[in-house]
Amino acid sequence: MAMDKTPRISADEYLNSCYRPDLEFVDGALVEHGMPTIAHGLLLTIVGTHFHVLRRPLGYAALMHARTQIAERARYRVPDLMLRPLPLPKGKIVNVVPWVVIEILSPKDRLPEQLQRFRDYKQIGVRHMILLDPEELLAFRFEDGSLLQSHFTALDLPTGPVPFDTDAVFRQLTEERNEGVA
Repeated sequence: MAMDKTPRISADEYLNSCYRPDLEFVDGALVEHGMPTIAHGLLLTIVGTHFHVLRRPLGYAALMHARTQIAERARYRVPDLMLRPLPLPKGKIVNVVPWVVIEILSPKDRLPEQLQRFRDYKQIGVRHMILLDPEELLAFRFEDGSLLQSHFTALDLPTGPVPFDTDAVFRQLTEERNEGVA
C-alpha cells in the first residue's frame, strides 16, 4: 500500500500564507495548477480584459486567480478567471458563488484534476464552467460531468446576457501570438 506523501497543512496556515504561483487547498493538501505558458497568459489577458470592460452594466466583477471557497476550512480553488456578483467580499477569499468560472489549459494540466475542479464548482452552484485550450484553440463547457466542445457567443448571467465569442477570442489570440513574427 503506497503512502500519500503530500504534505498536510491546516486551513489557517493556507489562508494566511502566500504562494507564488498560488496553490489550491484540497482536504489539507496543497494542489498546484499547471504552469502557464505564453499562450495561456495572453488568452487570460484577452478574456479578462473583455469581461472587465463589460462588468458595470451587468453588475459583476471579473477576477483573476482569486481564492474561492468550495467547502469552508476544507477546500479552496483558484480559478484562472471568474465572474462574480457585486459587491466584492471584504476578506481575502471569494465566499459567494461565482456566476462563471473559466479555466485555461496548461500543458501539464491533467484531465482528472480539471474535472474535479469543475465538479467542485458545480457543487457550489457555479452557472457556467468553461475550459479554454490556447494551443488547440478549443472551448469546452462542463455539463453533466463531462467537458463538451462548444462555440460560445454569449453567457447568460442573472443580470442579462454578456457577449463572449470564443471564435473571436481565439482569432485575437492567434493575431497577438503572431505579432512581430517575420
